[in-house]
Amino acid sequence: MGKPKYKLETIPVWDALEKDCECFLCDLMKEAETHGVDFYLGSSVMNPETRVKVNEHGFCSHHFNMLSEAQKAQGLALICDTYLAESRNKLNKAFNNLLNTKAGRKCNNDVKFFNLELQKREKGCLICTQMKKRLDRYVYTIIYMCNTDDDFKNALKNSKGVCLHHYNELIQNAVDVLGAKDGEKFIKFFTEIEISNLDRIAEDVLWLTQKYKSENHDKPFNGCEDAHKRTVSKMIGKHRVIDPIDKL
Repeated sequence: MGKPKYKLETIPVWDALEKDCECFLCDLMKEAETHGVDFYLGSSVMNPETRVKVNEHGFCSHHFNMLSEAQKAQGLALICDTYLAESRNKLNKAFNNLLNTKAGRKCNNDVKFFNLELQKREKGCLICTQMKKRLDRYVYTIIYMCNTDDDFKNALKNSKGVCLHHYNELIQNAVDVLGAKDGEKFIKFFTEIEISNLDRIAEDVLWLTQKYKSENHDKPFNGCEDAHKRTVSKMIGKHRVIDPIDKL
């Protein structure tokens, strides 16, 4: 993140924190993802600048599938029409090489060249990029507010924390946002929160494994019916940026 100077996004962060979920940053990323899909299938698709960006960068497989599943045929058709044309233009040399290839080293090289060109074509998803920019602002806000707002710090302390991947985002950027000393304090503070909630999840999922034993059949679940799902969410995150990001 470097030395960020973002505008604080206090309202969405507070709203997400108050939902009391396993990772409030995942909830914020879900909203950002939904916004991205709606944006690129809405009126923006008629904007020449947007179309140029779409033609150049496109979307990762996950977000192209989300666009497809949104059931907005006209908007996606407009995107696909020019994106496909641009893709064929960028891959034209690789196709021609393969049409004229010869057995042996040239064939191997031509196949490798197509693979590299295809990877270049699918790099730089616009929705992933948009999500990453929002994530950077939210991470900055959380770290900054924890250091300056006691109410927010207490709310964090009593929260369920975040998934391991968003925890990593927070500790990776703490020193950049706060400096060495305060960054160290934040890292220790949030690590205690994360470990406490991992302990809670571990107890919940352990009881779920025991609940299915015959001797525990009549005992209550104690709110652990979904512990397996919550454990997965805590470990890998339900909504996070996975694909490599190109700066636009």
